[in-house]
Amino acid sequence: MPKRQPLGICDHCLGPIPPRQWYTSRGRPRLYCSVECRNTANSRAGAPIRSGKLLERIARGEWQNPAELRTPTSDEQAYRARKGRRREVAEGRWRNPALSDAAREKLSRPRKHNGLLHTVVEKLRQGLSVTDLSPDEQAAHRAYRKQLRDARREELNRQARERYKLRQEQMTAAQRDEQRAMWRKANEKRTKVKSRG
Repeated sequence: MPKRQPLGICDHCLGPIPPRQWYTSRGRPRLYCSVECRNTANSRAGAPIRSGKLLERIARGEWQNPAELRTPTSDEQAYRARKGRRREVAEGRWRNPALSDAAREKLSRPRKHNGLLHTVVEKLRQGLSVTDLSPDEQAAHRAYRKQLRDARREELNRQARERYKLRQEQMTAAQRDEQRAMWRKANEKRTKVKSRG
C-alpha cells in the first residue's frame, strides 16, 4: 500500500512519527505511528469487503441475527445502555428519567426502610461492607437480618403445615392408623434409649 501522507506523518491519525522510525526495517516509508493506528486503518480498509460479503449472505438467506443466536448478558446490555446514554448527553438530547410523571409518583411513595436502617441499606448498596458501618448501624443491620430470617422461617413452617394438612386429608383411615402405629413404635424406642442413658 503506498504512503498517502508526507514522510514522517501517520496516514491514519496524521500525528508525527519519530525521525528514527520514518522507514521500516526493509527500507519502506512507515505508514502508521503505532500498532493501534495500523489496526484501525486496516480494519476500515477491509470494512467495504466485509459488508459486501455480509450483503451477499443476506441475499442468499444464510445470515442469522447474532442477537437471536446468543442473547446478550446483563453486563452487555448495561454497557450498551451506558453507551447510548453518554451519546445522548454529548448530543444534548438526554433528559433525567426521574423528572417524568411516573418517576415522580414512584419517588413520592414512602420508603421501604426508615431512619437508620435506610442509611445502612444505602451504604451497603454503594459497596460498603458491614464492618465499615458504625456500631449502631451494625446493630440495626443485625436486627433487620434476624427479622428477615424469622419471617422466612415462619413462611417455611406455614408451607410445611399446609403440605402436612393436605397429605392428611388425602390419606385413608387405614393409612392414618398405620402412621400412628409407626409413630408409637418410634416414641417407645426413644423412651427406652433415654431410660438407659
